This record gives sequence, C-alpha cells and structure tokens, in this order.
Amino acid sequence: MNSRTIKEFYERIEDLRTALEREKLVIFVGAGVSRNSKLPTWGQMVQVFAERIGYPSIERLAMEEYIRIPQYFYCMDESEGHSEYYKILRELIPADAKANILDELIVSLHPRHLVTTNYDNLLDQIAEDYEVIREDKQLLKGTANQYLIKMHGDIAQAEKLIFKEEDYLYYSETHRLMEVFLKSLLIDHVFLFVGYSLNDYNLKTFVSWIEYIAQEMKVKDGMHKNYFLSSSVHAEKDYLQKYYEGKGLEVINLYNLPPEVKMRAEQLPLEEDLGRRAYAVLELLKKSKTPQ
Repeated sequence: MNSRTIKEFYERIEDLRTALEREKLVIFVGAGVSRNSKLPTWGQMVQVFAERIGYPSIERLAMEEYIRIPQYFYCMDESEGHSEYYKILRELIPADAKANILDELIVSLHPRHLVTTNYDNLLDQIAEDYEVIREDKQLLKGTANQYLIKMHGDIAQAEKLIFKEEDYLYYSETHRLMEVFLKSLLIDHVFLFVGYSLNDYNLKTFVSWIEYIAQEMKVKDGMHKNYFLSSSVHAEKDYLQKYYEGKGLEVINLYNLPPEVKMRAEQLPLEEDLGRRAYAVLELLKKSKTPQ
C-alpha cells in the first residue's frame, strides 16, 4: 500500500468521522457481520435450499439465483402453509445466537440509524437506545430519534421475511414506508455498508437508490459520498470496485489496509479475518485524530 493510497484511506475515515459527529451517519449491517457469531451468510442459506431441490452448480451461483432458488423451493413445498420452507429458515437462524464484538462496536458508534438486512436478533440484543422497526406500520408509530430498521424482517416472524424472489419483487409495495424513509435519508445522510460482498444483490439495490436520488435531485456530481467496506481480495474483482465507485460509492478495501490497521486487526479476538479487519477500520471512527 503506497503513501497515496494510505492518504486516501485516512481521508475516507475522516469523512465518515465527520458524518458521525454531525449525526448524519447511517450504518447498514449485512450477513458478513453476523458470520462472526457463527451464523450463515446469505449464500450459505441459499445453498441449503439448492441442495434440497437438487439444483445444479450450487458452488457458483449467479446473483439472480440467490432469490430464485428459495422461490423454487417454496413453489415445490406442498406442506401446509409452506411450513417446511419456514422450518428450514428457522433452523438456519437460531434464536439463541449471541451478539459479537463487531456488533457491539457498531452500536457503540451511535450512528443516526442502524439498518440491517439480517434476520437475526443480534443487534436487537444490544441496541438499547434504538427503536426497532420490523414492518411499515411501526414507522407510523415511531417516537425515537434513532431507529434499528430490520428492512428484511425478523426470524421471529419467518412468514414475513424477504428471502425469495416474490418478496423482493413486491418489496416496494409491502414495505412502501420503509423504502421511502430510507430513500429520504439519502438526501442528507451518509450511508456506510458493512458485511456485504461487492456482488451482493442487496448492495446493488441500495446503489440503484443512490443513483436514482442523485438523478432526481440533479446532483450526481455534487452529491455527498457513501461508503462500503469491501471484502475484495482477488484482483479480478477490481472491475466491481470501479463499477461502484463510478456510481458514487467509495470503496474501502478490507484487504488493502495501512500496515498499522492490519496489525491491529491481527490482535482482535474474532475468528473471522474479515470481521477483524472491519473492526479495526470502524474502530478508527472513535478516535479523535487520524495518524499523520
């Protein structure tokens, strides 16, 4: 990592810290964070359903297949009320999983709002200052200044999870208020995505929102930056990084960190390497001064 790249890294940290201090930071939490509590990633969940229906080539699924495979299983499930489909989901996300230190760090930053596409209750366990929003009608009654928005539902209400294709296709209708609220935050809040992969279907959805707002407000070049902690370790993924940067999403590559940040990551008590790296980066937001 050369001096110019290190300088750019710390400039991004300063931007995020400024947004945090101004109470304008919204952190999106993906499955990569919950993986540190030994919960499955989205891809691992989809593969369970793929194996059940004998879907071919499950080792390398296209993004579109991630939402279609659960839909295929759902359509083939002849149990009453599709109970087998929901039973598998509950088995994949155990209710007794405990929050990890990366969850705790994210909550301790006190961002303006927390948003998660995860189905577990890890953040719920520790986000005491946040009002939990699991469905549209709760936004109408919301009274807190800070929300924990579970935009894809909660495993406690498995029948309402956003997991299969039709759930995603109808999202703008079934979660109209939630979507409008999140899009409105894009106007003057900075979004930080943690625990998502570069080719994540959800991340692409968020980026489409960012692009749409920029076009609608006619501020594409002058719109504030949003950020993404990326897990891109392979050189062939550079094109994905450039793709997102071209759409206004600044990428902080967790596999291309300054030596001192990487060294700090190696000291952390997390089993997942990516979790340690994400922790070491987010921890910098709590410090008052960036190294010169």
